[in-house]
Amino acid sequence: MAANQTLVITPRTGSGPGTDSSIPLTYLENTSRTPSSENDSLASEVPRLQKTILVIQLSGVTFFCSVINGLVIIGLPAISKDLELPSSLAFWPASVSGLATASSLLLTGSVTDAVGPRWVGSVGSFACGGLTIGAGVSRKGTELVAMRALQGVGLSLHLASSVALVTQVFPQGKSRNLAFSFLGLSQPFGFSVGLVLGGVLVDTVGWRVGWYISGASMLLLSFVGLWAFPKGQDKRSFKEIVQDMKSKVDWVGAMLASSFMALLCYLLAVLSTDVYRIKEPGSITLLCLSTITLPCFLLWVHRQVCRGKPALIPNSLWRNATFSSICVIIALSFAVINSMELFASLL
Repeated sequence: MAANQTLVITPRTGSGPGTDSSIPLTYLENTSRTPSSENDSLASEVPRLQKTILVIQLSGVTFFCSVINGLVIIGLPAISKDLELPSSLAFWPASVSGLATASSLLLTGSVTDAVGPRWVGSVGSFACGGLTIGAGVSRKGTELVAMRALQGVGLSLHLASSVALVTQVFPQGKSRNLAFSFLGLSQPFGFSVGLVLGGVLVDTVGWRVGWYISGASMLLLSFVGLWAFPKGQDKRSFKEIVQDMKSKVDWVGAMLASSFMALLCYLLAVLSTDVYRIKEPGSITLLCLSTITLPCFLLWVHRQVCRGKPALIPNSLWRNATFSSICVIIALSFAVINSMELFASLL
């Protein structure tokens, strides 16, 4: 059971301020299969020690994933030389993980809502640790790129479940805000540590050691998570979970949104090596497909809302100025951060 399920928009009738075209956030009801009273009951039942270890586990996995990003930035020249990366793949170890995470995050969030955050979080943590070690033992550039892409998918599973677990375990208030603060802090802190650690390791024992340390640490935290993740009150059978995945997840919307992000990000990554490749048939095809996928997604979620079925992101939600502004600010902030990371690797 997840604490962040479908957003239900409560309509208002009559005249007055409530008829504004924008949707106030106070009328966006966060609903789930678990009522708020059950969430509060679960939060009160979880011991304080378990809550503390839960935050450490979630923040720790995110921290070491960010450490890897710092190790890649600093060690990219050594990695390219060691694995004989062609110029066309020179920047892929640094960018493919973020591309995979962005492309799959909406889909993994929907799966988390249907399956529950406990097992999704465990799979994501173990995947991040195992694939990090797999990337460290790679002998070819293509192997490293593939491992980094799969690691990005594992990270999206971890991030989606982390939000649900925190909202499950911590009641609204200072404790929940503090838990989310630690999750957010672990990303820039881990990246900074990765930059420093990467500079030391590349000049001494080699770039692979940092990957082994980070991967082993994530696997250790994954075993800790098996105890720290609350079992909750979800008594559904496997058959019921499968049925929920079929009926309560907007699979088509998630696939359209993920396809749009993947096609667009891949096209931009290709053009980053040579802008004149936009004239190639493959680039033109990607551009056309990404252009078509976005309106298809908007039309699909509109259809879902009209038919009263689950919609990934209702179109009416974008009319809320607060929601739209936050999304734009986050997108621009991460764009600047990722650009600076890539620029730093060239210095």
